Amino acid sequence: MVESKRTEAGAGRLVLLVVVAALVAIVALASNQRRDDEGQAAGDVSVGRSAAPGTDVTTAAQRSLVQYWTAEMPKVYQQEFVELAGGFQAKTPQSEAFTCGGRPQTYDDLRGNAFYCGAREDYIAWDAAELFPRLNQQFGSSAPAIVLAHEMGHAIQARAGVDAPSVVLELQADCFAGSWIRFAETSTADPISLTDGALDSAVATILTLRDQPGTAATAPQAHGLGFDRVNAFQTGYENGAERCARFPEQGVVSTELPFRTVTEALTGGNLPYPETVELLSATLNDFWSAAVPRVRPGEAFDAPSLNPTGEDELPACPGDLEQSGLSQYCASTGSIDWLDSHLQLAHERIGDLATGAVLSEAWAEAAQSQTDLQTTGRPAGLQRDCFTGAWLAYLAQGDLPNSQLSPGDLDEALTAIVASSFTDDGRQTDRGGAFERTKSLRAGVFGSLSGCL
Repeated sequence: MVESKRTEAGAGRLVLLVVVAALVAIVALASNQRRDDEGQAAGDVSVGRSAAPGTDVTTAAQRSLVQYWTAEMPKVYQQEFVELAGGFQAKTPQSEAFTCGGRPQTYDDLRGNAFYCGAREDYIAWDAAELFPRLNQQFGSSAPAIVLAHEMGHAIQARAGVDAPSVVLELQADCFAGSWIRFAETSTADPISLTDGALDSAVATILTLRDQPGTAATAPQAHGLGFDRVNAFQTGYENGAERCARFPEQGVVSTELPFRTVTEALTGGNLPYPETVELLSATLNDFWSAAVPRVRPGEAFDAPSLNPTGEDELPACPGDLEQSGLSQYCASTGSIDWLDSHLQLAHERIGDLATGAVLSEAWAEAAQSQTDLQTTGRPAGLQRDCFTGAWLAYLAQGDLPNSQLSPGDLDEALTAIVASSFTDDGRQTDRGGAFERTKSLRAGVFGSLSGCL
């Protein structure tokens, strides 16, 4: 988060296929290693939020992907699908040396990664000793399947002769992965079946495989920030592979920017916690002062008083039966309360827009209460996520390079929402999971306030 326009350029380091430590730590801490009690579905192998035997998942995913693209390739690109000449290759430290593009490769070259090797070799390889087991344990059995679906997307591009910048190719592969998981979810003949939490885990996986904030979209190996990648994945899920195929011609959503000052690069674009609370509280008051009359003509927004607490629980609010999370709006006192030490921890682990997402939740509830909108239940909770997206769009003001947002801010807000979806509070509250909540956030970002009403 930055306060004003900057002109000095900087750059961040590209990180491919690595786990975002903040998200992993917060999800693990919040969930206390608890897994959903997921029932067995009808397919050969069920994937979801729980871990599963890795070879079962990858074998079933391979069969499913071949089945999907055998039917889909003729529809999308008017040509038959040709199976991988080199197949699917799981690599371990014991694997023999191999080649890609004629160059010798070993397991150490692949460690922590997965890739599609094109040309004559034509195969998908992955680290089966460290990467896939880690993704399986941290995000569930759907995570390795999503990575394979993404790499199969690159194989499809090679077959179709898609020529586009790196960020477009990567987001298109995410989109193809989303279209496949929709097939796996709905097909009765598919060897993969999705259980509760599979889509949530898929979103968390896609979010972790992002570029480092500060990477420009024009960088030669840009893959897309987390928000862009989740958006592409959900676009494929919602609209199918034919929509993904139009990415090179119609363009993709890209929020990647280089850091604009040396200070911004050194801080990751993050303001100190006290300054963040002060600045974002002011922008939230400004946003809702303008927005409330649009929601309810003739109504003015009554800016709430601020009540940070050093306790581990939010203060009791008369008449409020849904006290959970890190913040709340208490209509009877006209105050916004938050758990100060917990919010500061999220700020340090994720960034200043994680603080913003938590505060925005409470301001959105204040706006709902003051305009007689519903404040309880799933639709109301999802509307608050949408309102957060609309507030982010307000900060961007339609001109991202000149906005108050800094590189990675959208990812920070998204990460906060995904992480909170995995908490005990998030699971127990009728709120919807990470997939549904990020979809609502996107609606606000792209549709502004009108997209939430």
